[in-house]
Amino acid sequence: MFNFTFTYKWLRWRQPTDPFPTLPDGVERFFVQTPGGDIEVLHAKPRGTSTTPARPDTSPLFFVHGGMGGAWVWREYLEYFSARGIPCYAVSMRGHGGSWQPSYLRMVYGTTKRMLADDVVAGLRWAQEREGGREVVLVGHSSGGGLSQLILSEQDVRVKGLVLAGAIPGFGSQVQPIHRMRRLILTMRLQHRRIHKLVAS
Repeated sequence: MFNFTFTYKWLRWRQPTDPFPTLPDGVERFFVQTPGGDIEVLHAKPRGTSTTPARPDTSPLFFVHGGMGGAWVWREYLEYFSARGIPCYAVSMRGHGGSWQPSYLRMVYGTTKRMLADDVVAGLRWAQEREGGREVVLVGHSSGGGLSQLILSEQDVRVKGLVLAGAIPGFGSQVQPIHRMRRLILTMRLQHRRIHKLVAS
């Protein structure tokens, strides 16, 4: 149903010169100005179908990608939900998608969670203004889910709801390597005991 792609190829040393990919019918590309540069936001108007009419009272969905992604990873979701009458937005943070591209070293070593969160907040506020002040349902995947938690914990914006899809914890993922190391040590101890029992018998 959905086409998943490994996206490490999107982290680049230089500013990309490729033209923006063509968007499907009903999906528009906008750019929101921020102090750092322009942030890409994709928007799908609620279309509705003969069986599911557009619902103007429905809260818009606002999608936040994970690392190495961009607004484009949500394209199928934008089409699916807009066809069911729900307005949808997807943001590309700096260094991702069609948003402004800092240098590679600046992106890897000089970009903080707060900077990325500010990009999301700028796009989210723009979408809420465009929707007449209606609060959105924030949908965050992977590190985008972690940023969504950060944004809400710091009360940068108000939203109608939060959906976390395979999200890292809001405090970050630094703890994960510690847990992996503990599991590795435990596994090694168990293997050592098994080998010791085999040799002893």
